[in-house]
Amino acid sequence: MTVHLTALVLLAATAAPTPSADEIRRLSAANDLLGKQVALARGKDFYLLLDPGERTLQLMLKGALLQQYRVAGLEVGVPQVLYRTRVQASDWEGRVWNGGTLDPARALDRVEVQAPPPTPEGTELEVKVPPTPEEKYPVPSRYHIRFSGGLSIEVRPPGTESRRGFWGRLGTGIGTWWSDATAAAGGGQDTVRLHVVLSKGDAASLYRALPPATKLLVLPPG
Repeated sequence: MTVHLTALVLLAATAAPTPSADEIRRLSAANDLLGKQVALARGKDFYLLLDPGERTLQLMLKGALLQQYRVAGLEVGVPQVLYRTRVQASDWEGRVWNGGTLDPARALDRVEVQAPPPTPEGTELEVKVPPTPEEKYPVPSRYHIRFSGGLSIEVRPPGTESRRGFWGRLGTGIGTWWSDATAAAGGGQDTVRLHVVLSKGDAASLYRALPPATKLLVLPPG
C-alpha cells in the first residue's frame, strides 16, 4: 500500500507542468490588474472602467456600476511630431489615471434660494421653473476628459469610427495622428489620446454626470 501511495505522489509531481516564463508574466499581469480594480473599488473616488472586450465605458463608485455606455469605436493616437517619444500600449493600458476633468468644463451654477418679497393678499406668486439638464448643461459635439500624466479621452459622435474595424488602430498598434495642432505642439498636455465614439445620448449623459477628479482604468484587450 505504501509503495502504491509513493508511486502516485511521484506521478502527480512529475505530471505537473512547469509554468513557462510567458505564463508567469501573464499571471503576474492579471494579478496586478485585479489588484488595481480592487483598490479602486475600495477607494472613495469615482472611476471610469474602459473594457475593450465588452465594448463598454462604465462609471463606477466603490465597485458599484452607476452608468454604462456602449462604445461604438475606438482609436488610439500620439502627436504627429518628431520630438515626441512613441508611446507603447503597455504604458497606458492597465494603469490607473487620476484627476480626470472635462474640457471644455461643464458650467456649474450656484443656486441661491431667496425668500420672495411680501405680496398683497390674494396675489399669486410667480413660480420660476428651473431649467432642464439639457438647457442648463449644453453638451459640445466633441469634448475631452483629460487625466494627469498626459492621457486624454476624446468623446466623439457616431460616424467618426475608423474604417479599420471597431478598434481601429488599436489592433495594429498606436497610430500617429492628432486632431489639434496646438495640443500636439504645446509640450505638456496630451501624450496619448483615445478617440471614443459614443451615441449622442450617451455622450451627453457622460458629460453631465462625470464627477470632478474621476479616475480611469483601461483594461488590456483579451
